[in-house]
Amino acid sequence: MTNQLELSEKERKIRAWLIILAFILFSIFVFGMVYLATNPATTVTATLSYAAGLSMITLPCTFPLVFVIVPLSMGKGYKKGFFMALLFGLGLTITITLYAVIIAAVGSYLGMDRATTIMYVVAGVAAFLFGLSELKLIKFEMPTFGRGIPSFIVVQRDYLKALLMGLFLGNAGVACPNPAFYVLLTYIATVGSTLTASILGAIHGIGRATPLILLAILGILGVNATQSLVRRRLAIEKLTGWFLVVIGAVMLAIGIYGHHWLLATGLHGGWDALFAKAGGVAEYECCIEPPCKICLTDNMWKDGACFCRKVIEKGSFEGVSNVCGQCAIGLSEGRGVFDMARRTSRYALSTMAALIVVPIGWYYLKRKRREVTGDDKG
Repeated sequence: MTNQLELSEKERKIRAWLIILAFILFSIFVFGMVYLATNPATTVTATLSYAAGLSMITLPCTFPLVFVIVPLSMGKGYKKGFFMALLFGLGLTITITLYAVIIAAVGSYLGMDRATTIMYVVAGVAAFLFGLSELKLIKFEMPTFGRGIPSFIVVQRDYLKALLMGLFLGNAGVACPNPAFYVLLTYIATVGSTLTASILGAIHGIGRATPLILLAILGILGVNATQSLVRRRLAIEKLTGWFLVVIGAVMLAIGIYGHHWLLATGLHGGWDALFAKAGGVAEYECCIEPPCKICLTDNMWKDGACFCRKVIEKGSFEGVSNVCGQCAIGLSEGRGVFDMARRTSRYALSTMAALIVVPIGWYYLKRKRREVTGDDKG
């Protein structure tokens, strides 16, 4: 009787800690989603990597993992169920980290410029097509590694099974595009550092695992939160679809025309002007493309920015005497980044606008046709 009472007290303590942990994880999830919604996904940081991982729970190929991890953790007791959820999350994180390292290795082999172009085009096409699919405009499925779980995983003991299932089902999340996730992948490919890739990949994987572990804890505590997510799934898919269409259009424009056209946009120009007034520079790159050798050897980055670029962005460029000889030649040949921005911005913005406007018109025409015919299947 004493042992039973002692065990019951231990369980109550574990339950209390799980409730506190669930509250912490929920707070982290809310903060991460707010961060992702209010910060442009352009600068890759650990916070963005983690927040992007959190947001993956809303995508259709990651969401079903909820129905794996929750039943897997329930009915095993508080302690065992919690550790099984952690092992599942660990397996998922390891898989995502391995993918990040592979992408970095491929990017290092191809070279930064080529890797950037390829990643932006591939990511843009995938995001755009998947967005159209989420809006039910086309039928498109990303390639997966099979729907069934291998039998050798199913027959393992509970802890090992949870880890192996996380490792295997981590593949499902790779097939789903997410705006911030593709910014992360593109950055990893262009940097080409396996160490950076492994760190960002691990952080992203932990972000993916966080909401899954939260839902598993709620399931262990007897709270079924999956039904609420199911009811809101259609609205989430529609919102995700529009985000993917927009980010796909932007990425395709960058992949086709390069990124310099962004300098000609009002937002980027205002950002540059703000930094110029503060005595700095908004872009840590040379004023010509490809960069001059002085910039490439970092001799011109003494104050944290390219001197020639700072001169031009401050608006004090008078002829070629204020910049280095190589930059002067590049500018005279039309290789200046601002000249390239002016030449490509019209085409890039037109392409991007067409890729956004056409799906909007297509969506509303299809919806109107459904209203007329009464066909709810679309």
